[in-house]
Amino acid sequence: MHKFQKLLTTVFLALASTATFAEMPAISWELDNAVRQIEGQAKAFESAMASVSFVATDADGNVLEEHSGNGFIRENGDMRYSRADNNSVVLVDGNKIFEYDGNAKTVTTLSTSKHKERLEPLYRLGFTISGRDLKDRYLLTILGEEAIGDTRTLVLELTPKRDNDRAIAGKIRLWIDQASWMPRRQEFGSTATRVTTTVDYTDMARNLELNPDLFKAKWPKGTKKIRQ
Repeated sequence: MHKFQKLLTTVFLALASTATFAEMPAISWELDNAVRQIEGQAKAFESAMASVSFVATDADGNVLEEHSGNGFIRENGDMRYSRADNNSVVLVDGNKIFEYDGNAKTVTTLSTSKHKERLEPLYRLGFTISGRDLKDRYLLTILGEEAIGDTRTLVLELTPKRDNDRAIAGKIRLWIDQASWMPRRQEFGSTATRVTTTVDYTDMARNLELNPDLFKAKWPKGTKKIRQ
């Protein structure tokens, strides 16, 4: 009986130790190791789709804009975001941004070279930009680890080295999912407007065969075209 009780105690302690580890994983990342993980993810990245939510706040924390929808991105950086609350689409195709308003039946075309304040091209950070490129363009700092829902993330702060990047966003933070090494959350602080935009990604699916038509600038017949 004594031996049996000792065995039960040993098994119980082992199970308790395993449960504690599962609930509170002790993971610590050095910056170079984290960059290598991001580098590996970017090299294998082909596409992703996710539920996306946007919140824009002013310097006092007041919500200026809030919406959600479905997002798609592929390895060349092309992106599509379809809002759930109205019939509108934002499409990034190379150096052009298209804003389609289904209610007004208009599509506005913007050039990223003329509208350098636009944040959309930055949304691919953590998806298609390699860890090495991140290190070349930004000063990287690990702020720590944080759980968002059931996702354990590594929080990185990116300080742009280039003047043109700082003109768009003076401070950027990425919450990187430690399972997939893709963004769970992005935060961009605009230098010019002092507006902070937070983007959350959930229900992420990676390397799917997305329909190429999703990324084509084709709009319903009768859509009025506007260029800015």
